[in-house]
Amino acid sequence: MHRKKWIFDTVVLSNFLLSDSLFLVEKRYNGKGIITSEVYGELSAGFASYPQLQHVDKLIDSGVLELTSLSRKELKIYKQLIDHLGRGEASCIAIADNRNTTMVSDDRAARSRCIQMNIPVTGTIGILKASVIDGLLAINKADKILQKMVVKGFYSPIRSMADII
Repeated sequence: MHRKKWIFDTVVLSNFLLSDSLFLVEKRYNGKGIITSEVYGELSAGFASYPQLQHVDKLIDSGVLELTSLSRKELKIYKQLIDHLGRGEASCIAIADNRNTTMVSDDRAARSRCIQMNIPVTGTIGILKASVIDGLLAINKADKILQKMVVKGFYSPIRSMADII
């Protein structure tokens, strides 16, 4: 049976790393998460200023996330996307399209492109909502995580998970 996979862009992964919510990525996506070399490059550019981002290495080393490179076919898709999207988003969409994975992004342009290409997409709020619905998080814990993310710079379209659950 094919296991569902998720490909993470930089911003969503950063939201969870910077809010000390690594445990949630570990619980929900263990062995099912993917990041591209391009996303890793974007994260590593912030290691000096934001040391918590270095925890991405723990996720890779433990097998929670798979670090992958683009295939030749994916590079062709990437080249079509790179003029309108960042490297991380373009690489994630190329993989999501070719490997039938779900894109995890908060970037409006990337999400729009996913919709155009019939690629399933979710983001930070979707992960928090699913975690509450699945019983991994109490709603008040999800709200605390959301508030930490907002303090670290995440623009949230909601104030509380109760707004959407």
